[in-house]
Amino acid sequence: MAERAVLTVQSDYRKVQVPVDEILYITIENRKTKITRLDGSTLCTNRSLKEIYAELPETQFASINRGIVVSIRNIRQESGGVVTMTDGTAFRRRVRSDRLPQREKVRAQALEERVLCPGDVMDQWVGRMPLPLCVLEMTYRSRGRGPEFLLRYCNKALEDLEQIQLSEVRDKSVEQLQGLGNPKWLTVLADVAINGGSRTMEDQWPDGRFFRIHCYQPQQGFCALVLTDLTRENNLVQELFQRGR
Repeated sequence: MAERAVLTVQSDYRKVQVPVDEILYITIENRKTKITRLDGSTLCTNRSLKEIYAELPETQFASINRGIVVSIRNIRQESGGVVTMTDGTAFRRRVRSDRLPQREKVRAQALEERVLCPGDVMDQWVGRMPLPLCVLEMTYRSRGRGPEFLLRYCNKALEDLEQIQLSEVRDKSVEQLQGLGNPKWLTVLADVAINGGSRTMEDQWPDGRFFRIHCYQPQQGFCALVLTDLTRENNLVQELFQRGR
């Protein structure tokens, strides 16, 4: 397993190691270098932006203007010379700059241009899996609204469960789904999409069925969910409990 790259900086009189893949963008504020992470947290350091930029992977970061370095993979879109990040922050791209080292230009794909969860590949592996499965992407389509989850893929079992067709809801908000669209899960989904790991939730749906939901991060910014129907087991427990009273 490859070692995770980190950036070491001095902040508030202590050394802090910031995983490179958690950096969203780096700016200059009040004569200090400000690092903003994917989770929205920030830290300031006296290290120069030029020095920090030189340590970052060339194919993953770009200097788009004087005092602004961004994570290429977290550019949501670019239009009219304005670069918009996944958290909704917009920066204007410079024409040229003599202040920072010139690097080979790497074209940053807009969100709409990415090949996300190719259906044929997903269907080949999990299309007929008996457990309902879907893949969500966390985005910030509206500034100030917080995270939103778009349905990028679901298998046949989930289509049957939610009584939907993927073609009708693909790339639309998961909130449109009857079961998985419950807003109370958004905090858990956001935590997994940003920080990785896995979480398990159990809940009763409006129609009375009881589900266990396993979620994990297949890729930074995404959250995959696998559902298990526990209605029968839950009803049996309830019945035994009632008998024992």
